[in-house]
Amino acid sequence: MPSRQRLLAAALSAFLLVATLVGLSGPAQAADDEPHIYGYVTGKTRADKKHKATTVAASTMTVRLFRSDADDTGWTYLREVKVKSSGIYDVATDGAGRYHLQLVDSRPSYDVDSWARIPDVPVDVTADGAVKNVTARIGGALYGTIKAAGKKAPASLVRAISDTGQIYEVVTDRQGKYALGGLPLDNYRVYAYDGKKRRVGASKLVRAVTSLSFRGASFNLKTRPSAYRGFLRLGGRLATKAVTVTAVNNRTHEYWVQKIEGGALSLRGLTAGSYTLTVPDTGGYFGTTAQLAAVKAGQTRSVDVDLSTRAGTFTGTVVDATSGNPIPNVSIRLKDAKGVTQQELTASAAGTFTIGGTLRAQTGVTIEIFAYDKIGEYFYDARTFSGLSIVDNQTLDLNTISGDTTTGGAKVIKLARTPSTPAPVTPAPATRLPTTTVPGVTTSDVPSADVPASTMPSGS
Repeated sequence: MPSRQRLLAAALSAFLLVATLVGLSGPAQAADDEPHIYGYVTGKTRADKKHKATTVAASTMTVRLFRSDADDTGWTYLREVKVKSSGIYDVATDGAGRYHLQLVDSRPSYDVDSWARIPDVPVDVTADGAVKNVTARIGGALYGTIKAAGKKAPASLVRAISDTGQIYEVVTDRQGKYALGGLPLDNYRVYAYDGKKRRVGASKLVRAVTSLSFRGASFNLKTRPSAYRGFLRLGGRLATKAVTVTAVNNRTHEYWVQKIEGGALSLRGLTAGSYTLTVPDTGGYFGTTAQLAAVKAGQTRSVDVDLSTRAGTFTGTVVDATSGNPIPNVSIRLKDAKGVTQQELTASAAGTFTIGGTLRAQTGVTIEIFAYDKIGEYFYDARTFSGLSIVDNQTLDLNTISGDTTTGGAKVIKLARTPSTPAPVTPAPATRLPTTTVPGVTTSDVPSADVPASTMPSGS
């Protein structure tokens, strides 16, 4: 799989599992004055003997926003919005730059009329924002019956993985039947797993699934499953927070994802073979990729993983330069050596913060300390620490670097009060988007933007 496809696959795989497998921190919030991306998401309905295909608002779609890094080789998830009933979406960015959109239908995976997932819509955003219209298409669908040792297998899992690494899943009904819709044009490797994890079987390759197509793939599972069991440790201690690991069969590329809790590493229901296990960064420790010894049908092997390298962090205490009192809830932003924002958080009520735990060792890191608005009675001047080095397994005290001390001699970071209240900013006159006539779509709540009508793309 090409490197860019692997990046895309990783992002898509992560979001397939958000709701059911892993607890993630809430999406980052953008400041209200940052530029927006917005536009229409429309598609054509399925035609039948009585009705022609018509263009409608794809209002069941969700738009996910990713920020691109400086080389456009890696993405960071920011936030998501739902498409409105009018077909319009409007998502705030974190400033000018390159972004990527992914669009996913929120309808159940067994709905064969679901819009196909749109994995990558690149968008270049200026200070005035960007307009990006997107055209959705009804996806292809798989269907079939799953049996285990000749008997119908209800609650079995059916997983389809595209050549580009996108993952789709559905569970069979009481009769062991399934339908899996919303599939983009691609080839798919299809697996089925007995819900009771008593039987597994060989995968099937379904080629050239196209929009509106129906392709059959049924299974009779006969083989006893294999398993790995062991522990996940962080610096020699059992991992306490939930983390999601991935195991891929080295021969068939069968893809397993498992939520690990309390350090109990357990992968069950596998087909025979050797696996590559990927553990992501977690608990401030860098993740790893390990090759697991091959398992035979019905065999269980032991596996233990200990993450030993911690990501570097920065700490500090922010106080009012005049009163010496802590400034609560002031914002702290971490930028990497390329100037890309990697993390933003707020200081505690006592003005203390710890930021980092995600970046590999590097020089040229920047920490920005600022307030979006008044804190208490005052505005504050921002403070920037540039050219910092982040080192694995070390914590850097910004209080020492600042050179500031309280009257009692304690090292701190002081922020000066802004001499006067900033004048309100009057936005430039906005130019409304041109009225576009689309059946089933209205423009009554299109957001305004300083974007000339001639720049509005007509499609994705």
